[in-house]
Amino acid sequence: MHRESIVFIERHDRAAEGCLLFAPDDILAVTSAAADVTYREGADYLVDRRAGRLVRAAGSRMPEIRPDSIGTLLHDRVVAVTYNHSGDSSRPPETAGTLTRVTARLKRGEPVTICLAGDSISAGYDVSGFHRVPPYQPAFGELVAIALEQQYGAPVRLHNLATAGWTAADAVWDTARIAAQEPDLVIIAFGMNDAGYADAGEFAGNVSSVMQRVRADVADVEFVIVSPMLPAPECSWVIPARFADYRAALAALCGEGVALADVTGLWTELVARKNPYDLSGNGLNHPNDFGHRVYAHAILDRLVVWRT
Repeated sequence: MHRESIVFIERHDRAAEGCLLFAPDDILAVTSAAADVTYREGADYLVDRRAGRLVRAAGSRMPEIRPDSIGTLLHDRVVAVTYNHSGDSSRPPETAGTLTRVTARLKRGEPVTICLAGDSISAGYDVSGFHRVPPYQPAFGELVAIALEQQYGAPVRLHNLATAGWTAADAVWDTARIAAQEPDLVIIAFGMNDAGYADAGEFAGNVSSVMQRVRADVADVEFVIVSPMLPAPECSWVIPARFADYRAALAALCGEGVALADVTGLWTELVARKNPYDLSGNGLNHPNDFGHRVYAHAILDRLVVWRT
């Protein structure tokens, strides 16, 4: 596990602690988010290996966050943990849909053009690279493009057309800009803003309209549709129950040339094991560096990066 994030929330009754996704066999590094401070076992933290927990030691240099300050940028409060484990790796749930054309181009080493349509999450909000702070990690769209180039040796050109505050309804009227890039693949990643007003039928209908309108101009384009992360509890302007419904409605759109990247399902598994703030960049509705890697992980799984 590479740089899994933990946020220690201050407690008055006992030491703050954070859960890892897996019980660690060996802790390789515990650092600040910027990787400029290395914390020491015994002095800064204790490890409960069986429970998969790190406990903040008395007098530790590791940051804490007060419960009343959640909802702010969390990057400088994150602790990153790299460790070996023998547990089963967390994989995105199996979903329908195949991308035979674009994966064939990648395997042949041919150039691939990707367009990303989405909201502030897709635009990269609250990843460290967006804020120009160490370790300067790119957002998930760029991570996907980089990984595909590294895996296949094919030139990958990414056009990130995401706009903060947008919903899938906004994207319906932006399809000419997408089609103008003549993409081989379009990644459609909305849902967080939609969940404030749209039921699953309206949301999936808008995503379907985006695909139909792009396909009318680019006949052989393929799509990855991304179900969204889950918001933190403080994100009170969305309806949490809609996210599972969105995931199911998007899955129903899948088939040849349309595949689902099930971030919702994967995120649900992660927050069953971890505090949701461990994955959050702003304590509300944006992922942190680790959360952006979760997005990339789910998308890359649909592009068979590690199955070739």
